[in-house]
Amino acid sequence: MVICTTPFEVTVKNIARVLGLAGYPFVMVQHPIGSCTLPELKVRAESAYQQALAILRQE
Repeated sequence: MVICTTPFEVTVKNIARVLGLAGYPFVMVQHPIGSCTLPELKVRAESAYQQALAILRQE
């Protein structure tokens, strides 16, 4: 599972394309992570969790 923050979305898509995996699903969370407060991090984690579930269930 690939998790990235918003500024790196284009990079993730380009790497997937170069590797022959265009359209590879990944989890996107709001940037930044390192300077988040615990409540902010919990919101990002919940978002990532929901996205990951959808990917794993292929919804």
